[in-house]
Formats: sequence, C-alpha cells, structure tokens
Amino acid sequence: MPMTREEAIEVRKLTYEDYQKSKRHAFQLNADYGRWLIASLLLVHGASIVFLTQNDRLSSAVLPSVFWWHVTGLLLAFLCGFLVWANWSFHARIYEAVNPGMIYDDAHWPKFDDGTNRWINRTHWSGVAAGIFSALCILGSALTAYCLMRTG
Repeated sequence: MPMTREEAIEVRKLTYEDYQKSKRHAFQLNADYGRWLIASLLLVHGASIVFLTQNDRLSSAVLPSVFWWHVTGLLLAFLCGFLVWANWSFHARIYEAVNPGMIYDDAHWPKFDDGTNRWINRTHWSGVAAGIFSALCILGSALTAYCLMRTG
C-alpha cells in the first residue's frame, strides 16, 4: 500500500531530524574523543622528556637514547590532532547538503558528495594510524630505556 503525501512528509521529517541528530552526535563524539586522545599522548610524551631532564643521571644516560622517540610521538600526536580536526570539518561539510526542504520536495533530498565521503574515510584512518604510531613511540621509548638500563 503506497504512502499518502502526509505519511511521506512525516517519514521525510523524521529522516531529516535523524540526520540532524547524527550530525550533532558525530561532532560531539569526534571532538571529545579526539581531545582526550591527543591530550593523553601529548601529556605522556612531554612529561617523559621533562621527567628525564629533572635527574642528572637519567638526563645523561637515558634521555639521549629515548629523546627522538618522544619528539616523534609528539609530532605524531599533533598530526593526529590535525587529522581529527580535518575529519570533523569534512563531517560538518557533508551535512551542509541536509536542509529542511527535503521534507516536502524530492529536489531538496541531500546528495552527499562522494569526494567528501572519501576524505572523511582517509582522515579518519590516517588519524587513527597517527595516534597508534604515537602510542607505539611510548613503547619504543620504554623498550629502549629498559634495554639501556639492563645492559648499563
């Protein structure tokens, strides 16, 4: 049984409202998790360098071996932050195609840009990779310090 015009409009209205809710959730989750991840990575890498510089013995014996692990980790964390920001920006752009006119007229139904969708996917996975590599720098530093202290 085909829908009446009023039913179709109601379905479109609900779809529009769902898109708007999804947009708000995407913005909030991306911002919250991105902020937490990047702050954690920056804190660990930065604090590691500061901690090692506070002790003369560690500063001369360990810091030279692990310094670049943490600098690389910091740079990767900043890259992760940039990619999360870019991803969030692409999400904002994709939802520009959604407007209330879609409720009443097929001509206003959103046509999501495939290019923007590809960039959303690329920045998402690149950001994840940068975050993982930044975290792996912590492991690399810890293993380097452990091996150095074990043999020295």
